[in-house]
Amino acid sequence: MKKFVTMALAATLCLAVAASAADRVTTKPDGKQIRISWIGKTLNNPWWIAVADSAITEAKNLGIEMQVALPQEEVDLEKQVTMVESAIEQGVDAIIISAASSDGIIPAIRKARDAGIKIINFDTRISDPKMYDAYVGADDVQGAYKAGVYMCEKIGGQGKVGLITGLLAQSTGVDRRKGFLDAVANYPGVTVVENTAEWRSDLAANVTTNMLTANPDIKGIFACNDQMAVGMVSAVKTDGINPKDMVLIGYDGILDAVDMMLKGDMAADVALPFKEEGEIGVRMAVALVLNDNYVFDREMICDGPLVTVENEEHTDMTIYEYVTKFYPLRGVTDKGY
Repeated sequence: MKKFVTMALAATLCLAVAASAADRVTTKPDGKQIRISWIGKTLNNPWWIAVADSAITEAKNLGIEMQVALPQEEVDLEKQVTMVESAIEQGVDAIIISAASSDGIIPAIRKARDAGIKIINFDTRISDPKMYDAYVGADDVQGAYKAGVYMCEKIGGQGKVGLITGLLAQSTGVDRRKGFLDAVANYPGVTVVENTAEWRSDLAANVTTNMLTANPDIKGIFACNDQMAVGMVSAVKTDGINPKDMVLIGYDGILDAVDMMLKGDMAADVALPFKEEGEIGVRMAVALVLNDNYVFDREMICDGPLVTVENEEHTDMTIYEYVTKFYPLRGVTDKGY
């Protein structure tokens, strides 16, 4: 009976804590609730949905009002500019944004800064650091470098590999391409065939087919995001090749990539920390709104681990460790968390 009472009390306490967090309202000195606009890049990539979910949860925990906006397509700079202008009109206290175009978004951001709005840049950089108050993201050069080293080591430092790049108008596209090529440069016996698929699965399938047709001796392919990796794997299978006979690597750590790795269709993946980016961006915004004297001289860089099925020489985390940390409800819910 005592054990039952203790358990019941613990359950009541948990419910009380959850309720208090949900009821929390964080206000500025003027008594008004903090209002933030969170602007991502696309609804068509599960990674962006996951990072938005993380940001929403953190906003609720901190008791702030946050509106989330995501363009349908990752290339839609015009739509993202409209979202920034809408946030300015609504008089939000801060904007958390990942740039659809590292240069193209600057005029809209400048208007927001002129209106006194705090700017937190995450994931994809605004090219002018003077346009934002803080940055949080992963080191995409280092992440792609890990992929390049793993690729070259797996093929014994000899042979031809493919590189499917994303949008080079975005810092993520530029940095991931650079990191992979920097790694390959250390292996004189490895040559690279590359083309862009603009972060899209359908284009990546076409690019992969063309690569395999023109270069049947390719030993591996690195897709600079997991949406493209899905198209890459599909095209390899359609071409009659067993994915296990190649070194196929993706980048992002979405649930589709997890499933492909567990099936043996992909050798490795560089996992972007969606939970950290979502949470820290919101925390930065709240801190800056409440403390005008806060200065973030250094960027907050999250680790992007190289994930493989088993522990190998260059493995940072096995797929099982990764799933436990980020997708504990895999197979139970659609999103896995």
